[in-house]
Amino acid sequence: MKNRFLVRRIFLLLVAALMLWTVLTAIFYSFVANPVFNRIKARELLPRANLISQNVFHENGLTFCIDLIEHSYELFGNWIYIADDSGIRYHTPLPELLAGLAGDLETIVTKEHTEISKTSNPYKLSHINLPVAGDRFLILSVPITLADGSQAGTTVFVQPMKEVGAGIQSLNFALLTSSLIVLVIMVIPVLIAAFRIVQPIESIRSVALAMGRGDFSRRADETQEGEIGDLARTINKMAEELSESFQQLRDHAIRLKQIIDGIGEGIVAVHRNGSIMQYNDRLYSIFGLDKNYSRRSDPVGLLLESRIDHFFTQAMETNKTVTCVIAKDHRQIQVVITPLVSEQQVVNGAVGLFRDITKAERLEQTRREYVANVSHELRTPLTAMRGLLEPLTEGMVTSPDDQKRYHQILLRETLRLSRLINDMLELSRIQADTTPVEQEAVSLAAVARDVVNNFETIFADQDLELRTIGIDDDPPPVWGNADRIEQILVILIDNAIKFTPAGGTITIRIARDYNGESISVEDTGIGIMEEDLQHVFDRFYKEDKAHQEPGTGLGLSIAREISQQLGYELMVESVKGQGSIFKLLIPYADSLTQSSEDEN
Repeated sequence: MKNRFLVRRIFLLLVAALMLWTVLTAIFYSFVANPVFNRIKARELLPRANLISQNVFHENGLTFCIDLIEHSYELFGNWIYIADDSGIRYHTPLPELLAGLAGDLETIVTKEHTEISKTSNPYKLSHINLPVAGDRFLILSVPITLADGSQAGTTVFVQPMKEVGAGIQSLNFALLTSSLIVLVIMVIPVLIAAFRIVQPIESIRSVALAMGRGDFSRRADETQEGEIGDLARTINKMAEELSESFQQLRDHAIRLKQIIDGIGEGIVAVHRNGSIMQYNDRLYSIFGLDKNYSRRSDPVGLLLESRIDHFFTQAMETNKTVTCVIAKDHRQIQVVITPLVSEQQVVNGAVGLFRDITKAERLEQTRREYVANVSHELRTPLTAMRGLLEPLTEGMVTSPDDQKRYHQILLRETLRLSRLINDMLELSRIQADTTPVEQEAVSLAAVARDVVNNFETIFADQDLELRTIGIDDDPPPVWGNADRIEQILVILIDNAIKFTPAGGTITIRIARDYNGESISVEDTGIGIMEEDLQHVFDRFYKEDKAHQEPGTGLGLSIAREISQQLGYELMVESVKGQGSIFKLLIPYADSLTQSSEDEN
């Protein structure tokens, strides 16, 4: 009788499985049967609907179709509606008990006619529940197409689904009844199988209890077949390997110590009470300490001095991994502290992994900045080239002279695109102060004219007015780099185009100041709020969040960085709702040359 509990458990499990199978089968069958029966019913109604749609507006078949519509409910148990843009042309009379549904059904039919008129589908199938009728209806709509291909109306079948629902319920009842009969028949075989399974398991259990008490002389019966025999052989083999396992555990502990000492990261394992269980010497070098420090202080002192001990306490108290990055002596150290949990879900301590990620962080930051800069800088010249290529490919430019001029501009843009790629690579070196940018006397007006010519098509496409002031004059040369100045202007003009609505005006103005020559990009766009002016040159910053303009928010930050590296001054003025002015001030070439000669 000792096996009675286990037998009962196995029996109840099998019975529960059969009952669950029955219930789930009925539920899923209900979900599957509804659409299946609906499709069957739709296939039954579709030929009839097509027949009516083909003959209802023809003189030869009109009388037949009207008779069929009039007697559809008596013959087939459904209602037929013929609808066109003027309303309901013909329909099957409703029974007196359902006369109140006339208005609802006409509304549904009109809606179905409107929806199928907007599509080219051969039919439309839908369902609707009408609580007033206490039933669910299948709606089949078929367009009525004339000989010329135009749609003259819609044939709509309204089929009550009460009979279909009754059929599904009957099938469900039959399914449940048969499952219960099978359940009753399976009781006796299940009990016999349960007793046969439990008897050898109980014998193996007694052997396992003896092994737990330290008695390894007993052996299980290995003559049983199948999994029971495999289990008995496994128990016998376990007794032989237990002594070897203890030795293996000792060997594993030694190897674990060697592995920990050979890891490139610092590791500290702390007991629940705060004492150190395990650590490696790499811990000290991660924090920039020499080998002599390990002789003067243990890891506990290092954790206290670095104020990392409270992270271990937090991990053990919350039973969650704590991850953070700390800075020490210009080092970025990643700290990952994981609680040590026993099989009983008791926190026995924590292990901390310390990794020097200084170089990795610097490389990642450099990579992100490089990718962002390249993406932003390449987009603008490609947009300008697209503005020239589209008229050419669409045949809008027919004059050979105009085509030649467009091709020349495209060639120049392609060459400038190549220079931009090279410039982005040089930008990283410039930021590191390894490669100075070559500067010379440059005509600011000539650079501005080239940029304006490249943007003429874009201004026309965006319905923007372009005004230029001072670029046709011949002002004194400035000291700078033409490509860098052009790069900044492209960024500012592109920024003005993005935030100026159609019909606005963008002005390119060149003026002379006492300490240099300035070029400004003025627009009548949405402007910038006063509190956002100090952030417009920040990386990834976008003031106009409502417009959701494309871009990464790097353009103005790149312009500011280039201007600072070349000794230019980039300023901004703006009034919200009135527009913005970005002004680039570049020193005169003669003044800088004179200053250099005076210093020499």
